[in-house]
Amino acid sequence: MNFASISVPIIKLLSIIFLFLFTINFTLAQDVAGVGIKPAIIEDKIDPNTVKTYSVELKNLSPVEQTFYLSKRDIIDVREGGVPVFADAHSQKTGFELSDWISLEKDSVTIPAGMSQGVNFTLNVPENAVPGGHFGGIMVSVEPPEMKTSGAGIGYEVANIVSIRVSGDVLESAQIRQFSTEKFIHSGIDVNFLIRVENEGNTLIKPTGPLEINNMFGKKVATLQFNETLSGVFPRATENFEIKWEDDQVGFGRYEAILSAVYGDDGRKSTMSSTVTFWVLPMNIVGPALGVLVVLFLIIYFGVKIYIKRTVTIMTSGSNRRLVRSRKQNEFPVLMVFVTMLIITTLFGVILLLLFS
Repeated sequence: MNFASISVPIIKLLSIIFLFLFTINFTLAQDVAGVGIKPAIIEDKIDPNTVKTYSVELKNLSPVEQTFYLSKRDIIDVREGGVPVFADAHSQKTGFELSDWISLEKDSVTIPAGMSQGVNFTLNVPENAVPGGHFGGIMVSVEPPEMKTSGAGIGYEVANIVSIRVSGDVLESAQIRQFSTEKFIHSGIDVNFLIRVENEGNTLIKPTGPLEINNMFGKKVATLQFNETLSGVFPRATENFEIKWEDDQVGFGRYEAILSAVYGDDGRKSTMSSTVTFWVLPMNIVGPALGVLVVLFLIIYFGVKIYIKRTVTIMTSGSNRRLVRSRKQNEFPVLMVFVTMLIITTLFGVILLLLFS
């Protein structure tokens, strides 16, 4: 019996068994890693030299009993879309740290499948705490923190966000650095507004307010709500927002959008505003209308040209003096053509504005 003919099927069989076991192990690993944490965000205002206890609830979403490991980390930045950036061993200090104030009740917890368990942590705000916002999070993972630090861990971690505002001399200052549309001319009412807000203060802000849209006659045609979800902008950070204006109605002409946003504590709200203009020119209406104007212009132009040519031909039988005089007289119809087309175009534009603005 040929050994090679036997080894090939055996190798294929072993490969299939290995792939099957690997798939089962990978699926089981993902199920085991499932964990939920709530609340997702803890926000509070607190005085210096204060100790306060908070609680989070962990839920084992996997089908087996699982041990979860807890740790604490600072938040040093926010990516586009409001995604927090957690500090690592190489991160520089920002002045808004929080993790040193947190004391965890326990470093790990074992939870049966599908069950939940509460975990407490204590926040000890020092007497010399810098006023303003401080940000961190409680991290939960299926690997011990020391394994992740050494690079040996391969799991993942979830976290809630702890946002604490320390009372004192708080600076609230923000600016709208960009308020624009993706395009200057739109074919319909499908306008995407781009907004960039910079927080120049030392505390978290949640700017919100109306975005009003007026047509060229000053009539308000729409009111949108900016930052309905109250997404926050971290201190010394810039956050991008988008708002879309959609409407089935036909729009036409120049529009002006006015953004008026407020931020800050109740009782001492600050306001920032910005304006942008754009045009809506529906080509399914403007295109055919321009085509009609071009055809009308060509008909009038060539009609007058034929008329002049015929008149000149008739006048050629007379003297040269009469011919020169007739040519000067025939300049008037050409001027009349352009004046007529200008009047028609103006009336056409006014009619479009009255119908669609």
